[in-house]
Amino acid sequence: MSSKNPPRPPKELAMAVYSFSPLSDLVVEATLNTNPALFLVSSEILRVVSPVWRKALDPDSKFAPLEKTTVNGVEYRQTEVEGISAGSLKILLGILHHQVTSTPRSISFQSLREIAILADQYDFASALSPWPQFWIEHLTSNDTAHLRAGQEDWLFVANVFTEVPVCAKIITDISKQLILELGISKSSGANREVKIQYTRVKQVHIFGTLIEEQSENISLGLVPEKILEFIKKQRSRYLSKAIQPLWNFTQKMTNFSFGGAGSKTPVYCGNEICFSLAFGSFLRSISSTRLGSALRAARLEIPEYISLREAINTVERLKMTTLVLERPNTSNCTPSGYPLGSGAHTAERSPTRSVLSGYENTATHKQGASVNPAQIEKLARNLKGELFLMNQYDSTTKHATGLYETCPLARHLAEQQRAAVAILESVVGYTESTE
Repeated sequence: MSSKNPPRPPKELAMAVYSFSPLSDLVVEATLNTNPALFLVSSEILRVVSPVWRKALDPDSKFAPLEKTTVNGVEYRQTEVEGISAGSLKILLGILHHQVTSTPRSISFQSLREIAILADQYDFASALSPWPQFWIEHLTSNDTAHLRAGQEDWLFVANVFTEVPVCAKIITDISKQLILELGISKSSGANREVKIQYTRVKQVHIFGTLIEEQSENISLGLVPEKILEFIKKQRSRYLSKAIQPLWNFTQKMTNFSFGGAGSKTPVYCGNEICFSLAFGSFLRSISSTRLGSALRAARLEIPEYISLREAINTVERLKMTTLVLERPNTSNCTPSGYPLGSGAHTAERSPTRSVLSGYENTATHKQGASVNPAQIEKLARNLKGELFLMNQYDSTTKHATGLYETCPLARHLAEQQRAAVAILESVVGYTESTE
């Protein structure tokens, strides 16, 4: 028995064969899926459209010579392409060989992605015009699916086909979404290699209604480095801008270091009862969030694991309970804030004096103010259920004038929360001018 291997059967017996030129002198094989195919093409055309193929297919190339194969009894040089299905390669080669009668004006994103990868690898994206514009506009013009989690490869596709007008907007919009939604976690693998895992919130809709949000791992391997670095840098900057003021606020609350001489924004509450209430409710609120440990830490480290949107939503939902107390230097005023004896409140003089009697040492938010439980009880009766302010956002609108005032701590927290929320509207995605 002979020890030699039997000859391999001709490839066309096992594969579909497509011919794109009567002068074909090269076989291109697509091996991505379970239905591989052979394409008979003109190497001259491939060399014209691609500088990479120009070198690889040059008969006098210094590269190793291509293998040869036989198709339909004719011997050809052969090359393989990876990462693209036979269906996508058929569309691509048809365009390059000017056989576009059956070229579809719409294709799936998977097929578009495969074509973009090959166009980038062999540098012939411009040779496919105008077809990428048809495909991209069809997939994005009336749909926002490309903005959702799992569609990050659109950044690569749009960067390959930069001549398509809508691609600049696609890059800007998706990069903005990633700045808002990207989470980053790091872990140490073998040999102390740091592994980076990116996550993003995926929204689950049923019949157009948002049911839940789930965090899922995403791949950013195809995202161009310049765009990815921009996204990470901007994300970190906005996270710091949103969290740093709140960390400062938490540290000052913990260290009792608010206000003082020369402070432009006196945010310290000098009433022991109100401050204790504010301090306890605020710490309890932050402790139940994913920002709790970062805000309480002696040194601020911006948490990478949380997205900018989640961080700001967390800041927005924080709560602080405080007291509504008497405004300093209003002991000679009516509850409406008018001086006693003024014409507006002459008829109320007697009732007003009875209300204010015993308020020589009033319960205020002023530093060093005395704390008298009896005063608090009297305030509770006079304010008729409004002594406790459960929502710090109300502190900026209620009791802006008059005999009573809200806690400076609550007002300061509400202002910081609104400033954090405003950051969401200021986020801008990547453009060429931001490089």
